[in-house]
Amino acid sequence: MSRVGRAVVAAVAGLVALTGCGFHGAYSLPLPGGAATGKTYTVSAEFKDVQDLTPQAAVRVNDVAVGDVSGIKLDPSTLKARVTMRVKQSVVLPANAVATLEQTTLLGEKFVAISPPTNVAPVGRLTNGATISSASELPSVEEVFGLLSQVLNGGDLGDLQTINLEVSKALSGREADIRGALAQLTTFIGGLAAQKHEIVRAIDGLDRLSGALAAQNTTIATALNELGPGLKVLADERAQFTALLTHLSRFGRIAGKVIKASASQTIAELHDLKPVLHHLAAAGANLPRSLEVLITFPFPRDVGVAAPGDYVNAAINIDLSPVLCAFFAGQTPAQLAAVFGPAEAQLISLLSGGAEQCPKAGSVTSPTSHLSGRGSSIPAGQSQLARLLMGGTP
Repeated sequence: MSRVGRAVVAAVAGLVALTGCGFHGAYSLPLPGGAATGKTYTVSAEFKDVQDLTPQAAVRVNDVAVGDVSGIKLDPSTLKARVTMRVKQSVVLPANAVATLEQTTLLGEKFVAISPPTNVAPVGRLTNGATISSASELPSVEEVFGLLSQVLNGGDLGDLQTINLEVSKALSGREADIRGALAQLTTFIGGLAAQKHEIVRAIDGLDRLSGALAAQNTTIATALNELGPGLKVLADERAQFTALLTHLSRFGRIAGKVIKASASQTIAELHDLKPVLHHLAAAGANLPRSLEVLITFPFPRDVGVAAPGDYVNAAINIDLSPVLCAFFAGQTPAQLAAVFGPAEAQLISLLSGGAEQCPKAGSVTSPTSHLSGRGSSIPAGQSQLARLLMGGTP
């Protein structure tokens, strides 16, 4: 038997021996490699597609090999690939850890990366026999190249080329206008940047206004609800409002005619009023100061400072004889009694100091006031009237 024949026979014999020993494929053979040395614990994860992940593939945490894949099989209940992994016992991971199928490079080997969750807080500790339910997969190389082929074969790149050509056609011959627009846009942006603080303050003010309006939601809603009846009243009274506006228009036309007709007279009266206003302005503060005397007449304004207290003792004599003589000059008591009566005639005679003492018509005298006091001369009639008013006897 030749050397080749002996080799074929040995291969057939070895194949028969392996079949008899229960050979289940290359995965059933012990494979070299792996990082799970020493004491380990076993965990598993489920993937929809493990792609070309093989046993003895690395298990990494933060890109550091901490174990290896010990087995891959199909779970009949979920129809997913269950990956069993051995992890060094010294590696501490949370119970809600996440397993991800990753690869070293685009065409490199696959491995399983285990990491703490990113969207929730870590909980508990990953123990022997635990199953990592949250697992994700990477897209396959075929999917990546398929998408790349769509982009390269008349896809998005073709659209970009079309956009580029159309933009070039639109801008052709308008370079100066585009530069001017860009310069104006630069100026505008610079102005906005310079007014940034004012804009921010306006936005803050608008925010405060919005807050105030939000706080008054109930009041605003009540006002809007009550505005409907008010508008209904206005709508019901529309005819009267229309008539009112019509009358106002007519009144405006009539008033315009009156103003035009009396324009010259109004201007003349305003010219005549100018001297009066001039004198009032010249009076200045004297006019209000003089009007203040009306409040305390017949006492001066500062009488309270001169005589503080609740009462002021004063004796005042009023001489009415010049006024009475002006009306009853030359009248005798008998004539006055015949006209007014005896009592009124006597009163007039007393107030005037005696009708016979009044000056005759056509004469000129200077009436004087006689105040009570030492050395003053008081007519007899006035003295009697004063005693009567003071409660004495004449």
